[in-house]
Amino acid sequence: MKHWALLVGLGCLQLSGCNMELLGADKAFNFDFNTGSHGWTAGFSDYPADNATIYQLESGLRALPGESAKKGFYLSGMNRSDDLFMYLKNQFSGLEPSTKYYARVRLTFLSNAGVDCAGVGGAPGESVYLKFGYADKEPRQEGYYLNVDKGQQSQSGSQAKVIGHVAAKDAACDGSTFAAKTVQTTTKERIPLYSDGQGRVWVFVGTDSGYEGLTSLYYTSIEIALEPF
Repeated sequence: MKHWALLVGLGCLQLSGCNMELLGADKAFNFDFNTGSHGWTAGFSDYPADNATIYQLESGLRALPGESAKKGFYLSGMNRSDDLFMYLKNQFSGLEPSTKYYARVRLTFLSNAGVDCAGVGGAPGESVYLKFGYADKEPRQEGYYLNVDKGQQSQSGSQAKVIGHVAAKDAACDGSTFAAKTVQTTTKERIPLYSDGQGRVWVFVGTDSGYEGLTSLYYTSIEIALEPF
């Protein structure tokens, strides 16, 4: 897997579209999926892996709906287990070893889940919780669950926090229309993370679903700001 080296002190590196003013930090990193995956890979957990077919799991770079010239990182799954977790993960390196950082994140994505819509088990928008987390090992499904503590549905875990949901105001309740949405943490919502002894850390973003239906998202960009504690 290709890993991004976050060279402390070099600010934006040479990533396209980096916007330091937006995140208000001197180290802000922008991953634009229209230009590639940039080392991010998809994962799924909290479902029986021996019966994955009925979950209709799909992922990868795809053309955006209605915009064939642009791409996003597509994640989709049918939440038959009532707690399916769909996520993107990447490993950063080049950090100070064994150091605490505060992280802020901004996610931009397309969702076809409207606001205040009814659904089985929960709303297709407000009951699909966005989370941002970190790990000192590669996040992956082990047995049934993720191998790091992300919490369950609306609850944060020790290594991940709920940062929003996927309901988009311009999407329809029948799922026929994808609309753009941005979720951004504030300075007060900074998330602590810790680099390992070699200056590395895994980060992940994803959805923890209480909606017992199909969720499909196109992530278009992920921006992360790191500030040493």
